[in-house]
This record gives sequence, C-alpha cells and structure tokens, in this order.
Amino acid sequence: MKRGLGLGLAVISFGVAVGFMTTQPVVSQAGTTVRPTPTAVRGSWFQEQDLKYRVKITKSTFVFGGGYYASKKWHPLDQQSYQVSRKVKQGTCTWSKQTNANGYYTVKIKNGKFLVKAKSGILTVKQYRHGKDVNGYPLYFHHIKNAAAVLSGDTK
Repeated sequence: MKRGLGLGLAVISFGVAVGFMTTQPVVSQAGTTVRPTPTAVRGSWFQEQDLKYRVKITKSTFVFGGGYYASKKWHPLDQQSYQVSRKVKQGTCTWSKQTNANGYYTVKIKNGKFLVKAKSGILTVKQYRHGKDVNGYPLYFHHIKNAAAVLSGDTK
C-alpha cells in the first residue's frame, strides 16, 4: 500500500512538473507575466505588391509594416514593432484572451487596434486607428516557403 501511494504521488508530481515546463509564460521587461501570442498566428506572413508587406508574430512581439527583401535580407520601410505587454503603452501591445464572434483576436495598441485571424494558411488583418478602419478592407497575408530567397528573386 505504501509503495502504491508513493508511486501515485511520484506520477502526479511528474505530471505537475511537466505541466509547468510546457506552459512558460512570457515575462515582460518589468518582470510581470503577460499573455503570449496565440500559436495559431505566429510566424512571418507576407503580402506581395509593389511594396511588400509583412506581419511577423512571435511569442513576445507583433511586427507590421512594409519593406522588401534584397540579398536574402529583410529591409523594413515604415514598419511598426510592438512588444507584448501587460498594459498598452507606446511601443507595446496586448492580445485578447479569446477570439471575437468572427474569429479575430484583438491586438490593442496605443490609439488603435489590429484584428488578426489565421485560417487555411491565410492571415487576415484589419487595422483601426482612433476607432476608424485604416484601410477600409481586410488585408490578407500568406506564408511563403523560403521567403528570403523567393522574395529576393533568388529562386535557385
């Protein structure tokens, strides 16, 4: 009976320890815990036009803006970068805990917000400033395999 109780406690302790290791929260510069970005939307997403646009989402950052690839290196133009934080300040953002009725996450920034949704390999983004839709329509971004080579014109 003691052996069974000890084995049961060992299994429970191991399960709790593994749970703590796999769910590591993001810690801001101030040392406070913040909600990380949803894994479904992480990665680099591209929209090709004359000026290429990119959305790069990591566990702790949200980057939105234009630029171009040259020699397999991204050169940003008019790019906005936000650190995920507990409170919205200049240069920071917060992510909503859940999606709204249309499946969008809300990324709050100072004086505005982004609505972000990933579905079927397409990232849809709506941008709002001072309560007004900036573009008047959603923007669509795609994952591009080997983006640095493809968008640099180096497809060898």
